[in-house]
Amino acid sequence: MTGTCLPEIGLDPSLKAEIDSLAVTFATVDAAEAVALRSDIGAPLKTSRRWLTFCDIARSTIEQRGYIVIRGLTPDEGRSLLILGSAFGGPFDTYKPGRIVKRFRMSPWTTELSHTTRTGDFHTDGNVSETPPIWTAIQCECEDPGAPEYAEQRVAFLPQVLARLASGNPADGEALTLLTEEVVALAHERNTATWRGLLVQNGTIRYHPHSLRVADSRLRVGRPNLDSIIATIHRASVDVSLPFHTRPGDTVLVSNLTALHFRGACSVRFTRFPSEFESRSLYVLHVKGSGA
Repeated sequence: MTGTCLPEIGLDPSLKAEIDSLAVTFATVDAAEAVALRSDIGAPLKTSRRWLTFCDIARSTIEQRGYIVIRGLTPDEGRSLLILGSAFGGPFDTYKPGRIVKRFRMSPWTTELSHTTRTGDFHTDGNVSETPPIWTAIQCECEDPGAPEYAEQRVAFLPQVLARLASGNPADGEALTLLTEEVVALAHERNTATWRGLLVQNGTIRYHPHSLRVADSRLRVGRPNLDSIIATIHRASVDVSLPFHTRPGDTVLVSNLTALHFRGACSVRFTRFPSEFESRSLYVLHVKGSGA
């Protein structure tokens, strides 16, 4: 069920030069975000045949596979990520007023899911929101110092996950039932936000194991088989996905409605214990639907 090769493209050097030329017109990422929130930050590229071809390839690949990996950019605090994000054609989501691009750095001293070095879960973003973002864009700033043994990434396309579960054993069937037939709750860890509904409906998914566990505990549901179902969904997602790694500048564009993304355990290299270390870092942004 997995595609025979990773859906990836190397950025045309001429297109990279065009993107870089646009990115450097912004003195800071804050200035780029301000433009991106009031207009189309990628508008100057719309006369470029290379850019229009790239946008067509990216959108069609994501429609068919759930994601695309783009090689060859240079990390620049999120400026080029904002430009790439404009290929989706929707408004950018903000995590606080005027801010679009988040920076995450892995740390051995935190339990925060987005910064921990522990193995992550297959998940979607904004799963407790009334309207989750439609797309996620992730750009590598610094590669994991232990790569390629660490920081493996995967993306599992929803139709393939469902087909894999439908063709499996009774445990797979139980997981499929949870995803497609049961009304369940997802809850935010740090506030009272809770969402209830079908995890999979109308060809889209919202899913995060941690949010399921938080809701199960907070609402005192006490589902005895929740962890085993989560493990089953994880195995099915591994079965239908391909491992890959990203180097500085490499960017992953993911459908947040039709794909689950995953990051494996990360490592650190201490330069002065315990406070100074090298670790993986990345930039992330989200794009809403045109009507959101």
